[in-house]
Amino acid sequence: MDLKLTASGDLAIENGDFVLIDGVDAIAQDCRVRLKFFLGEWFLDQRLGVPWFQKILGQKPRLNAVSQILQKAILTTPGIQTITDFVLDFEASTRKLSVSFTGESEDGSFEFTTELIV
Repeated sequence: MDLKLTASGDLAIENGDFVLIDGVDAIAQDCRVRLKFFLGEWFLDQRLGVPWFQKILGQKPRLNAVSQILQKAILTTPGIQTITDFVLDFEASTRKLSVSFTGESEDGSFEFTTELIV
């Protein structure tokens, strides 16, 4: 079980209580958090995170390389067994990076989509 986060990243509260999620909803939320987590951001283990500054931001990103980096981050998410139908789309004018895939987890399959500004 995890605490549910809102779209803005705040803790979700309903009727004065924190909202809990589990199963594929928790796994999808963990993927979303993991993709926004910068390499070196966590002081207890600076080896964790996506190398946004080191290999993606400020660069002219090659989508193939970015795809491999993001898939690796997704596959290291606890509960994820496999990903299929991975689609990465970059819109240069708005710098939006869209990530979509179908995930297989120990709790079943799920669809995942998120947008990142790079």
